[in-house]
Amino acid sequence: MQTIKPCHIQSPPSIQASYEAAITENPENASSTSSGRGKRAVGEHNKYWLSGRTLKIAITDYEDGGFEIVKNAISQWQPYVNLKFEFTKLTDERYEGDIRIDLAPQYDTVASSAIGTDALTVLAHLPTMGLGVEYTSTSYEGTVIHEFGHALGFAHEHQHPDADIPWHKENTYQFYQQNYGSSKAAVDNHVFPLPRRTDRTYTPYDRHSVMHYPIINTCTVGDWEQADNLQISAGDKALARAAYP
Repeated sequence: MQTIKPCHIQSPPSIQASYEAAITENPENASSTSSGRGKRAVGEHNKYWLSGRTLKIAITDYEDGGFEIVKNAISQWQPYVNLKFEFTKLTDERYEGDIRIDLAPQYDTVASSAIGTDALTVLAHLPTMGLGVEYTSTSYEGTVIHEFGHALGFAHEHQHPDADIPWHKENTYQFYQQNYGSSKAAVDNHVFPLPRRTDRTYTPYDRHSVMHYPIINTCTVGDWEQADNLQISAGDKALARAAYP
């Protein structure tokens, strides 16, 4: 059984709001081809933070160790991006930060995150990321790293159009519905491959990416599976450096 649960991508209030937030933050986001940057595996290449800036990351702190665990997991991205991370506590009195992470003890829920600069479109009194996994879970660190990859603007690697995963669709629908309550639409949007688009750039598919879901044989035709990826892969490091030079 896979230990990392599927996550939910937070949608911006509108395409226009997403676009305006992205280009206000970083004018290069207005074009996916003008400078050759933004070379990640798959995703919308107009949602990167401005390279060199300080990213303020606010995390709720229940004084039970969760704050430091999340901070340390996020910091694993630091060597590969030209960004500074400034960590602060998220409280009822101080609900601010570019990225606001809710550690409310609501375990066994679905992790979620806004993609990159879409976090700027989230109402100021709401979190831009939730984790929904108990701190002691063996997959907790990997979940944090994965969700923060979304916060940096990275999409799901198993949805790369070149992944060529031999999905057994009916089994996959059934598996996600029974184990996570996912609808067919949710599986189509977050599990199965996305079509190739001219406004996206692609690097080679990386099945070991931390942005890749684990996949069990039940969900595929033949002998094809992928174990949990809990650490940043060599491919992840390369695309992070390219996205944030």
